[in-house]
Amino acid sequence: MKSNDTNLAKFIYGDRTLVIPVYQRNYDWKVANCAKLFSDMTETVEKNAAHFIGAIVYQERAVDDIFQEFVIIDGQQRITSMILFARALYNFADDDLKNDLNAKFFRHTSGDMKNKFRLRPTEYDSKVFTKIMDGATDFSDDEKKSAMYMNFVYFREKISTSNLSPNDLYKALYKLSVVSICLGDGENPQEIFESLNSTGLDLTQADLIRNFLLMPLVPAQQEKLYKNYWLKIEELLRPSNNVENFIVQYMIAKRKSNAVKQEQLSKQKIYAPFKEFFAKNFGSNRVEEFLRELLRYAEFFRRCIFDESDNFNELPALEKKFYELTFLLNAKNAPIILMYLLDRQERGDFDEKTFIKFVDALISLTFRGKVCKQGSIDGQFSGNVLARLEKSSLTVENFWRAITFGKGDRAFPSDATFQQSLASNELHERLNKDDCKYFLYASERHGQTPNLPAYSETVVEEILPSKPNAAWKNYLSAHNDSQSPELWSKNIGNLTLAESKIGNRDLFDNKKARYAQSKFSCTRAAANYSVWTSRQIQARAKRLATDALKIWTLPEQFNAVAQHNENILNLDSDFGKFTGRKPATLSILGNEMQMPTWIALLYEIVKKLYELDKDLFRQATQHVRKSLFTTTLTNFKIDDGFYMTSGFNTENCLTFAKILVENFDVLGGTNFKDEISFTLRQAE
Repeated sequence: MKSNDTNLAKFIYGDRTLVIPVYQRNYDWKVANCAKLFSDMTETVEKNAAHFIGAIVYQERAVDDIFQEFVIIDGQQRITSMILFARALYNFADDDLKNDLNAKFFRHTSGDMKNKFRLRPTEYDSKVFTKIMDGATDFSDDEKKSAMYMNFVYFREKISTSNLSPNDLYKALYKLSVVSICLGDGENPQEIFESLNSTGLDLTQADLIRNFLLMPLVPAQQEKLYKNYWLKIEELLRPSNNVENFIVQYMIAKRKSNAVKQEQLSKQKIYAPFKEFFAKNFGSNRVEEFLRELLRYAEFFRRCIFDESDNFNELPALEKKFYELTFLLNAKNAPIILMYLLDRQERGDFDEKTFIKFVDALISLTFRGKVCKQGSIDGQFSGNVLARLEKSSLTVENFWRAITFGKGDRAFPSDATFQQSLASNELHERLNKDDCKYFLYASERHGQTPNLPAYSETVVEEILPSKPNAAWKNYLSAHNDSQSPELWSKNIGNLTLAESKIGNRDLFDNKKARYAQSKFSCTRAAANYSVWTSRQIQARAKRLATDALKIWTLPEQFNAVAQHNENILNLDSDFGKFTGRKPATLSILGNEMQMPTWIALLYEIVKKLYELDKDLFRQATQHVRKSLFTTTLTNFKIDDGFYMTSGFNTENCLTFAKILVENFDVLGGTNFKDEISFTLRQAE
């Protein structure tokens, strides 16, 4: 390793091309970073002093006898920003300064490299960079959103309003000092890259994963795999933060679990689990095979994500279901299951008609879960569903069986619970306005209302306003309604759809005429009521809730299962509600036993964990060992000379059980917590 004190301008200028390798992150400095750089530059001119901006780490690569390539390991954000600044400065320079800038910062001026750029950015950034350097003005909307374009515009605006002359600002380029560090042949750039990241440089988890895969390869192979696979993944999943989300969900789909040692899989901490997953399932000699599969799954993932620009009516039938699930219902983890199903469909395991039935089941689960505040599609649930699907043939019945396994707060809401929750006055605590809009609009679609207005142009209307004026209060009083308007105004029976806000000042009699002309059947139906009070709201809510059972369905055989599971509790339940109650049964791994006390329940869980894996148990209990275990003889023997203490209240027993089981799962990569449930005795 060789180091040299220099300034950034001198580092850029010379018989060399600065190459941003394919394994590097894309250019992603924010305007705030450029603002700090510009401030540092102006300060160097005003104080006539150098300013240190860090290290540049690179590897040399010979092109011919004269020219070299410097492969930038660290420092590309500063180098690129400096060249963008120089290009912005070019717009305000005289001819002499323009020639200087072009020769020293933009292009080579001699030899075989003549007129070629001094900086070669990644393929991802190359198009916008080239257009900026060439002085183009025809940037697309997407290009204008790029960091490269926005930072160039920022520098241009700052230079135009600066008190410093272009020549003074040019001098600042030579006052930004750096330490250039050249790696030797025997040094591992991947290790350097990771050590730089550990000191706090803003590298994403996707950057680290890309580098882990590509850095060990020879340059030609790097270029090939980057262009053929990784670049396509990034382009599919723009904006870039989708890449981390995708890799997390891909790994859960492949591993059938979201648990890893010491962590739950998340986009903030995916790199270490990814390396372990890759080593176990692929290995360094199968990088292309892995990237080929990753691209295939990225194509699946892209089919599952949408935004406001997507037109529902133009989507194919299956994508319409994806749109409803992941966009309208915001089921962010649903692509875990959908990618798995897309893979199985592509392999010929079922047809599109069957696939739509699978997605309808997930839509039903998601919406019922929102209404009842129980059951949802998270990483843990998704992993468990896929593990169950792997054990049986993929039929509609088996799919329903797989997604109705949850207990207690994670149970699939039964018909009775869904119907009651949907008609309740507390619904607004669980559903926001967008969710209510989805419910009413989906009901219209199910009823095949013709010529429906676009979803984006539809608003939710309160028939009885939540803050009624004096006229509304008099109206309610005249119809013998003493109920609080605030209590009933958010009820689903009081909500309808409109193409624009009608206004809360109008009484119901005045609204009726407008409602009768509505394009929405639910709104036209509201016009059929002669009066509008809490009694009508309640009646309409019950009718809507009954109709909802036909849309967000649950087959009868699984409704019975759901009703049973709702009464079964688990370690995600609200323990505070059990004070004064006693357990009736405990089920562990399908083995049900009678439970006399909460301490007995904790004891059985502890014994089972110890029996499953003693070493893992010791790691999982290290933070609670002093509180929970002793070498002194008690009635709760775990092993020779090892006992559990007692004297805990209900909430403490369950909290200790939850901590131990969650630690055990995280350390062991298991889902043991989902195999534990219990019931309560009847209240005395």
